[in-house]
Amino acid sequence: MSLTVYEKAGSPRAKFVNATTNNGSSIEFTYVVFGTTSEIDAANGALAVAPLAYLVNSETLVRQEATPTSTGPDSWEVTVRYGTEDEQQSQQPPQPGTWHFNFDTSGGTHKITQSLQTLWRSERSQTNPAPDLLSATNYDGKKVQGVEIVVPKLEFSITAYYAPQAVTTTFVANIARNTGKVNSATWLGFAAGELLFLGGSGQGDIPTVAGQRVKPIPLTFKFAASENRTNIKVGDITVPNKAGWDYLWVRYEKIEDAGFVFPIPVHAYVEKVYERFAFAQLFGFG
Repeated sequence: MSLTVYEKAGSPRAKFVNATTNNGSSIEFTYVVFGTTSEIDAANGALAVAPLAYLVNSETLVRQEATPTSTGPDSWEVTVRYGTEDEQQSQQPPQPGTWHFNFDTSGGTHKITQSLQTLWRSERSQTNPAPDLLSATNYDGKKVQGVEIVVPKLEFSITAYYAPQAVTTTFVANIARNTGKVNSATWLGFAAGELLFLGGSGQGDIPTVAGQRVKPIPLTFKFAASENRTNIKVGDITVPNKAGWDYLWVRYEKIEDAGFVFPIPVHAYVEKVYERFAFAQLFGFG
């Protein structure tokens, strides 16, 4: 069932003070959410449309908390509060639905057996001309050895905060079962096939109030990105499409030309080596 989210009539409610003498301004938006029995889904639905910050009279108010209140079997009112950054509430643990990320774009290495283009070739003797290997690289007379090159590499982690009741053994098991799989649909701007899920982690004691867990639980998820590509040249072969985490390999055969034997790429294969799943469905955001 899809969610319906809209701002409630009479929202927002605001309190403004002189920002030069007191940082006490605040504003609250109330959203009506239909279509879920889950408190965390209701909060996430409101947070998906509520801005991260709100500018009032040159004063920036930041989003601080979301409070869902059940109004029916599958309906909620979610109050989203904004306050100044130096307010104590801004220093408290994030609310469920909040997430932060870290990333690293340090280049990785990859072994290729085909160059983009052979720029020059020559020979010692005209009786033994350098053959056109169709960009096959570093042939030693027996095997195409290839070469290690630096390639773009993006790895990043996201720490997301979940309501305690959402972090169940079933949820953790699903995280484990989907490790080593690729996104089946666009997620956080990455096209299907470009993100590989490397796993998640979480730890810590859970404070309780009257026997109930109340503090949001942070879970950290790790990902690696690889760009989808089209029209890849492999000698005289053109590979029309290769998803980022599919595997492209080339088969060579030795041919004879003018009495000399050398390899050329004769077949190219794109293999699906990772299963895919819906990231948004598992992680609850994106």
